[in-house]
Amino acid sequence: MSIRRGITVAVLALGGTFSVVQSAMPQTPSPTLKETTTWLASHLTSLVHTSKRTSVTIRTKKGKPPKEVERQEENTSETVSSAVFDGCSLKLGQMIKGDDYTVSITSLIPMDHLLKASLSTEKQDSSKSQDGDDSTEVTVAPASVIVVKLEATSNVISWKRASTGSVPLEQARIPYQGNSASLNFTSDDESLPPRILNALNHAIQLCQVAEKPEPF
Repeated sequence: MSIRRGITVAVLALGGTFSVVQSAMPQTPSPTLKETTTWLASHLTSLVHTSKRTSVTIRTKKGKPPKEVERQEENTSETVSSAVFDGCSLKLGQMIKGDDYTVSITSLIPMDHLLKASLSTEKQDSSKSQDGDDSTEVTVAPASVIVVKLEATSNVISWKRASTGSVPLEQARIPYQGNSASLNFTSDDESLPPRILNALNHAIQLCQVAEKPEPF
């Protein structure tokens, strides 16, 4: 018998012939639910997305050079402010901050009722509009954002919102409490979201005991 690189190889003499029996190396146990949720709680709060929205209006009149008549800039940040796990239940805090307003969102997420977590990159395209002699272009920087999405088959994610300051119209139109079948995290970091995605899907599988969990 010989041992090479941690793999046991046994050579047996059977009637003048030889056979090789190779034993598989033991697999490293996958993280437990407690280990996974502890890691997620400490890393979800590192997800941050900042953006700058610029609106420029140019007036063009016959016989005159184009003239900038208005410029507006708005800075926004989106963060995960807190993440607290209680077994398969996640209480998540998110915050949206603008130049003169703040929106806080608290969500209760039953991990055992989720379908999956997914990852995508969403583009933030510029737009143009015309109003008589005035042409307005709106740009957003950065031009794309990484999105981690939690998905369920029904509206099992409950949430409440609170705000202060001069909340923009697109935020004011959103109800201040409700239930949904999905929830998004946004990030400017390209390296962390894939790791969080794998950990979330691992936790979801561990919470759904009927499925065999995959290591991440």
